Amino acid sequence: MRTSFVIGAIALCVVGSFAVRHWRGGNGPAATPPVVVASVAQIASTSEPASPVARASVDRPGGVTPPVAQPVYGRNGREIDLGGVGVAAYIDSRARAARMGDARAVYEVYQALSICANNDDPVADYEQALQRDAFLRERDNLKAMCANVSPALVQERLRFLATAASAGNAAAQIDHYMEGPNGHPFDPAQVEADPLVRQWRDDALGYLSNAADHCDSFALGLLASVYDAGVLTERDMKRSMAYSVAEAAARKAAVSDERLRGRFGSELSSAEFDAARQEGMRLASANCRP
Repeated sequence: MRTSFVIGAIALCVVGSFAVRHWRGGNGPAATPPVVVASVAQIASTSEPASPVARASVDRPGGVTPPVAQPVYGRNGREIDLGGVGVAAYIDSRARAARMGDARAVYEVYQALSICANNDDPVADYEQALQRDAFLRERDNLKAMCANVSPALVQERLRFLATAASAGNAAAQIDHYMEGPNGHPFDPAQVEADPLVRQWRDDALGYLSNAADHCDSFALGLLASVYDAGVLTERDMKRSMAYSVAEAAARKAAVSDERLRGRFGSELSSAEFDAARQEGMRLASANCRP
């Protein structure tokens, strides 16, 4: 329980670097009209140019989905430009590219579907009624965008995400970690009992490392937190400090020895501290070339 809380707290803290929106956790399906549509995976398996997704978005009672107000944020906090249409129509516009194996299109499908995840989760406690009302209005807007997108398709977003991550999409590799195994918080106690959770853990660490190898500052920051908390692997403060140094270098931000010692000095010897700093600069030099 404590570790699940820690990884959730890490995700909430680091996602702030997007400077846009909090993580909408959980795994409940979006509330949608009872219209079942084909998944993108099904679309990809057929040569037909049109999909039931597009037809559903047009044939719904009341006509075509109205224009969508901007900006819209996915479950991972990244901004998504739906182009003024609903999620169903947005997905359909990318079905052909996804069918042809375009990793970017597959990731964009995941992004759009993430808008529809968790919109029926219990409402958190708010100190002010105005804040709660604003959240509920936003959630109602998200539900409207997700008209005619089935709960099964929303859950299938994780398959699209896995496809994009395995193709080397750095953003997808980060989101694979943020989603957790099957869209749930990671519980290390399940690793030995559930081979799927074990596979997710191994993939998550590998994907974050791959994204960090491409100088993604967010991935570098996540790895610093992962090794600090010991959530995907054994706790290693030398690695945590090295990734912290590399993350700052990737952002072209100065990080003083005083600040580093304040965070890591009590757990690292002078020799370990110096080695971690050198390793962090080596990582930045090797992966963040101009």
